[in-house]
Amino acid sequence: MSNHVETFLAQLIKHIDRPDGVVPQARIRITDHAYRWYFALNNSAKTALHRSLEALEHLDIQYQRRVALGAFKHIEAVQITDGCRLMASQGLTPLADDIELAFEQLEAAEFNIPWWETTKRDIAEAWSANKTFNGVKRQQSARLFDAMKVVEWIVQSEDTSPVPEMKTLSTMLFNDSKKLEEKSFANLIRRLMVGQLDDDVANLMDDGPKLLEHYGISKYPMPMRFKANALLFCRGVVDLSALHYGIGVSPDEIKGIEWRQRPPYLLFIENRASFERYVREIDDAGVVIYTAGFPPRAWLHAIEIIIAEVQDEVPVYHWGDRDVGGYRILAFLAKRLNIDIQPYLMGLDASIRSQGDDELKEIPVAGLMQAIESARGYPAISELYEHLGNCQRTSLLWIEQEQIAPLSPLDKTRAL
Repeated sequence: MSNHVETFLAQLIKHIDRPDGVVPQARIRITDHAYRWYFALNNSAKTALHRSLEALEHLDIQYQRRVALGAFKHIEAVQITDGCRLMASQGLTPLADDIELAFEQLEAAEFNIPWWETTKRDIAEAWSANKTFNGVKRQQSARLFDAMKVVEWIVQSEDTSPVPEMKTLSTMLFNDSKKLEEKSFANLIRRLMVGQLDDDVANLMDDGPKLLEHYGISKYPMPMRFKANALLFCRGVVDLSALHYGIGVSPDEIKGIEWRQRPPYLLFIENRASFERYVREIDDAGVVIYTAGFPPRAWLHAIEIIIAEVQDEVPVYHWGDRDVGGYRILAFLAKRLNIDIQPYLMGLDASIRSQGDDELKEIPVAGLMQAIESARGYPAISELYEHLGNCQRTSLLWIEQEQIAPLSPLDKTRAL
């Protein structure tokens, strides 16, 4: 069967293959708008197409030719007498059967996720209207259910549970070590979860791979870096005071901590370069924790263990970029750890020395206020919010951490 014949029949089938069943009989007009490609063929190609169509006698399709003196007799209309036979001749499953099978599979699918029943109804509604659900067609139900397997694993896994390396987890769930590496698949997982995420997480984890990494699913899991003067309990006991520049440890190994003396402060640092510079240049007894930007879920549990005994006794600071992302991380940490965190070197008083060739970027004050609005219940963040609201300027200079030299909160306090 030629390509032209297949194209012509496929276009006819679109008229009769409907969600509520195959139309048994139909008269279809062949217009130069809908069948532009057909009218664009030269006469010899059209003649060959007509002969091939008429040779398919078993389909019992009737062709009505245009009658015009001296003109080529195009097909003007087609009469389908047996829609099911036509579809079967092309090896096609009727749309109604596809829909029925998809809905049977959807009804049978079960996932231990609180919002699955609501999601299932949304999927059914989209597929019934012959639309996609989060970009997934009805015929791709297996892909959707695979993504839901990952969502279920994330929802059911505990913050304290060790997270397998990405390839290991991918093999466990799909017997395919590379499936979780597919960006489009990771993005589908995010779309399925986004409505259930904390707003700060949803805004900062703006693609699938970032969200998976937040839940500890990454190709190269990164050890958590921090510095403290204490005894760290893992499989054994680690004396952190012997480590000038801190330690990097898998968060699920942290079981407890014992303080030699109360630290003078806790400081979260968002940027890796700033953390490394800080622990090398500042030598005091403060606790300094690198958050990797937006901290992964497993890190948050480890941070809770580290700070539990001292968080209410010492000042807590967060040093990040003075931009919307840095402020969102500040707000998220305050809410997630439920502690009052003071913005450090990122408030209205933060400043940098600009070089002559520096390109200065401004951040709208309204955007900064919106980023921390959800954490206004915490005094330090409420104070920052009020200062921003009273600011006479509509925008502030965007300041990256790396533009500011490390300064201990102790030294800053002494300077006041």
